[in-house]
Parts: sequence; structure tokens; C-alpha cells
Amino acid sequence: MSRLDIIKYNVHTPFQSESPERLKQISQKISLPVHLMLFNIDGNMNIAMSVRSAAVLGCSDVWIVGKRKYDARPEVGAKNYINVHKIDKIHPEFFFAENNLEPFIVEQGGIALEDMKFKPYFEKSVCFIMGSESHGIPPEFLERMNRVPRITISQYGLVRSLNVSIAASIVMYEYLRQFRLAYKEL
Repeated sequence: MSRLDIIKYNVHTPFQSESPERLKQISQKISLPVHLMLFNIDGNMNIAMSVRSAAVLGCSDVWIVGKRKYDARPEVGAKNYINVHKIDKIHPEFFFAENNLEPFIVEQGGIALEDMKFKPYFEKSVCFIMGSESHGIPPEFLERMNRVPRITISQYGLVRSLNVSIAASIVMYEYLRQFRLAYKEL
């Protein structure tokens, strides 16, 4: 079964009888070079729901930045299938280069997601950076990352923004959709 065959199904019934250790090995082997970075300022459930979405969508790693604890119940064991890293602080000048990551900021005022072409980045490891629900991405972080592409999810309603975990899911899904389309063409 190829990576593309595996990622087109919702539920992977051939793997249901495998041990958790074996499932983590399989998950890590088929994961995409996609990372999600979340600023944990509020300690709410959005972090855990985003970890779950990242695992379901085949991301390889989630980086949680901040000292606060968060309610992990919505993960429902997803962290057992994806690499979750907790770090207190981040120095963006070094972090992305040291981890060989191509950063993208998900924030209002950027390139509309539907206009973003991810194909040039498929051979790289990308990292989608999300702020916290109430505070967004810390201003000092944004100042240091002023040359990083910003992606915006187009909105048509009057509510100020999407829930962070929903926004992360939408961006990761669009990346995965474009990835699948590109590799179907080969």
C-alpha cells in the first residue's frame, strides 16, 4: 500500500489490530513533512484539538510553545501517533533553520489560502504557525518573522475569526489536498 493509498481513507481498518507501538511506527513512517506550531497562552482545549487534527491529517510534528498546561482530553490519544514537542520559548531567528523548517504564519492579512500554491514546498518540511485564540501570535515573534509568508483563511461572515483548532485543520487539509493532487499527476 502506497502513502497515497493510505491517506485517502477515513478509517484505516487494516491497522485496527496493531499494537499502539506499531501504530506509532506506521504513523511516523507515512506522515508528511508538515509541522504545526501552536502558541499556548490560554491553556485551553484548542491545543489538544489541534494535536488531534494534525495526527488525523498526517502531520509529523506539533510544537507547543508556552509554559501553560492545557486540557489534553480532546486529544483522545492522538499524541501517541504524532511527535508532540513542548517548549517554553522560541527564538525564531534560529529555530526554523536549526529544524530545517519552512515557516508559514496563519494570521489575518495574508495571502488567501485558496490562492496559496504549496507545490514548491512539497520537498521541504513546512511549519504552520498559529496564535492563541484570544491573543494571536505574540507581537515580538511577528516582528522577527516579518519576511515569512502569511496565510489567511477567507471569511464571509461577520465573526472576527475562526476557532484556532478549526483554522489549523483547514490550513493543514488544504496543504494535504494540494499534496494529493500533485502526486496523482505523477
